[in-house]
Amino acid sequence: MTSHIPGYNHTPRRRNGLATIREDIHLHAAIARVRAAVSDPTAFGAWLPESMSNYHADTEGLRFDLALPGRTETSSLRRAPTEDQREVLYRQDSRVGAIDELSWGLHSEGATECHITIEIAYRPASGFLGGAMETLAHRPQRTQAIRDLLWNLKRDIEGPRDDPES
Repeated sequence: MTSHIPGYNHTPRRRNGLATIREDIHLHAAIARVRAAVSDPTAFGAWLPESMSNYHADTEGLRFDLALPGRTETSSLRRAPTEDQREVLYRQDSRVGAIDELSWGLHSEGATECHITIEIAYRPASGFLGGAMETLAHRPQRTQAIRDLLWNLKRDIEGPRDDPES
């Protein structure tokens, strides 16, 4: 992952009692193609890492479970309106679920190149044990799941690469 997007800060951030995780990746694809992909919740199934299961989607939203040490978190998200064409936004569908908001930021870097940023705002586990687990295990696992999702998206969008070694 890179950190050259202006305003990028890899340290944990809080917003209205929610923690956030932000990751980004460069894609060798036109921004319109990437925007179409992340705007389609039914496409997410191909990118979800092994830690995300029980995936269900329709044209407006998705639901999945995230396996964390000692707990499983369910998230139900619906696409939300946004005025910024560089953003695709999903918000919590009901009061159930740890993820409150998932946003995709799209940054064009030429006709066939773009940079995509994903940010999730979520409710971390509470209490003494929950706080300790969040710091020691849950946040790193969430971060890795988001990184895996981005790499799977990259492979899906860009397609197979020719191996220069063969």
